[in-house]
Amino acid sequence: MKSDSKIYRLVGGKTPLTCMIATRHSRSKELTWLDKGKQENRALRYATNQSSIFQDEQDGQARLGQIVFVDGTLVVPNRNLTLQKFMEYHPDNVDNGGSLFEIMDHEKEAKKIVKAMDIEFEAQQLSRDLTTAQLESVMRYINPAQVDRMFVDEMKRDVRVFARRNPAAFLDMFENEDIETDNTIANIVDAKLITFRKQNTEVWYNLKDNKKLLFKVPYGEDHISTLTDYLHNDNEGVKKYNELVSLLEEL
Repeated sequence: MKSDSKIYRLVGGKTPLTCMIATRHSRSKELTWLDKGKQENRALRYATNQSSIFQDEQDGQARLGQIVFVDGTLVVPNRNLTLQKFMEYHPDNVDNGGSLFEIMDHEKEAKKIVKAMDIEFEAQQLSRDLTTAQLESVMRYINPAQVDRMFVDEMKRDVRVFARRNPAAFLDMFENEDIETDNTIANIVDAKLITFRKQNTEVWYNLKDNKKLLFKVPYGEDHISTLTDYLHNDNEGVKKYNELVSLLEEL
């Protein structure tokens, strides 16, 4: 059942036992609202015996109220419309550019949760349908040092755990075509179709009929990263990559 009560919470997941916020404009704390109609900043003041939140509309008998968040939240019932309006206009409200508190929108929160659940469900489904090559691709991203020593079921386990804990990142990986290409390049190196010489400063073919130098690694650059960039992006490199993939498939 819907309620007109409004719930506010401190931003950043803060949950102190109590947190008191400013309730009146002063020299030490500017509490104003820009009235575009009057083209002026109007001082705010929360008074429990006044119907207006603007100091210039209150009489001399104003009784100041306190606003205290308990465990990071503040519930303002629908009978206290003055406080609801004061919270709406308060400069510390995130909606006004503040950074102290925000109103909780239950429908919006529910939509976020449902979206997160959908992403997690999609990631879990995808993680169960991966081929062995795709499992290797993911594992080279999340644990490159271990992938060559893992059995398929070990990869399935770790990939599914990763997908459950990081569903959005997991799905994003499959929007990036480079991931599978990077895994194929790693397999080409593992199959020794390519070798590195002179302390990884030179990249050579290691084929039966081709032992030629492919290229020299620029000073200070990583040999694997340089090879990957070359086979990914260079026009001649892409052609060589396709030739190496054909040879890899024949092994």
